[in-house]
This record gives sequence, structure tokens and C-alpha cells, in this order.
Amino acid sequence: MSDDNDKNENSYRVTADELRQFIERWERIESEKQDIADQQKEVMAEAKSRGYDTKVMRKVIAVRKRDKDDLAEEAAVFEMYAEALGMPGLQYI
Repeated sequence: MSDDNDKNENSYRVTADELRQFIERWERIESEKQDIADQQKEVMAEAKSRGYDTKVMRKVIAVRKRDKDDLAEEAAVFEMYAEALGMPGLQYI
């Protein structure tokens, strides 16, 4: 019976150690994410201090991440809706 308890206890230790490693890795990544977010804020603050419109910059960054075909389809639908509302020539952003 003692062997069974030892096996269960060892399995638990290994599982607990592994779980702790996963949690600690997650926490390190969270810390790195925060560091990156802080760096991004610094970049935007510097750009703003140089006179750039950071709101527009964020939109440009978001658009650059998207698929070109998806963007083209969305722009076409936008133009169709704008035209239907009597707003031809309204630019999609």
C-alpha cells in the first residue's frame, strides 16, 4: 500500500512542478507583454510630440495588418452603402 501512496505522491509532485512551470512561463510572458505595451506607448508619445496624428497612425497600423482582399471587399460594400444613402464620393477609411 505504501508503494501506491509513493507513486501517487510522486505523480502529484511532477504534475504540481509542471503546473508551476506553466504558470511561471505565463507570468513571464505577461510581464514581457506589458513591457512591449509600454514601448508602444512610448513610440506613440514620441510620434505625437513630433506632430503626427497618432489616431490616424493607429488606423494605418490596423489596416496594414488586414488582408488586402478583405479590405477591398469591405471598401466596395462601404461605397455601395454610402451611394445608397446619397453620399457618393465618401471615402472609406
